[in-house]
Amino acid sequence: MKVVNHREISECTYEITLQTDVFFPAEPGQFVHILVDPPHQLRRPLSLASSSGGEITVVYKTFGEGTRTLTNKKRGDTVNVLGPLGNGFTLPEQEKVMLVGGGVGVPPLLWLAKELHKDGKKVSAVLGFKSVNQVFYRREMEEYAEVTVVTDDGSSGEKGLVTKWLDPEADVYYACGPNPMLKALEAQLAIPGYNSMEERMGCAIGACFACTVETTDDGYVNVCKDGPVFPKGRVKLP
Repeated sequence: MKVVNHREISECTYEITLQTDVFFPAEPGQFVHILVDPPHQLRRPLSLASSSGGEITVVYKTFGEGTRTLTNKKRGDTVNVLGPLGNGFTLPEQEKVMLVGGGVGVPPLLWLAKELHKDGKKVSAVLGFKSVNQVFYRREMEEYAEVTVVTDDGSSGEKGLVTKWLDPEADVYYACGPNPMLKALEAQLAIPGYNSMEERMGCAIGACFACTVETTDDGYVNVCKDGPVFPKGRVKLP
């Protein structure tokens, strides 16, 4: 896929838009596996922030040498992309929907919020970040939802954890972020929900078993192939 735009949207967080000549049949909650330039052999799983026709947008954070190498891609360069992969979000029948995102778990929820807004749902969103320097997609999310930003140090929005600022009127929730956040949401919320899990992956097609997790009903499954979205309570969160 060809790079059509690439920018830093917050501290160490980048948004890259890629384009292909063929239709890319993705849905909110799915991801792609991007091959970083050699010598990096393993692909990086990145959530989709949007997809339309043959154009996709993904957001990633520079955690290591591989993702730092990806930041060197410029407009006109090409990127090897495997996808779309995984199972995305199922749109709810309930009317009041709450989205809870932590850091780079926010992008897939932005796309979901857009689809929920089209469907006439009442959407609230709680977006958690470490500090004001790492906040992104706030204005974009406000087009589709009532937004509460939460930072660990209170430098932007509310201070503390996202679990302190949840919508008490929500009928169902969708969350994407680190496992401790997902586990806390399951323990606190009595409503139905869906969790999009973040796991390290090798192949992203269910062959290597690097992203295996234990379920409450069916032994072990792969986050890449059977997820990354799971109903609340199905995965035994660490």
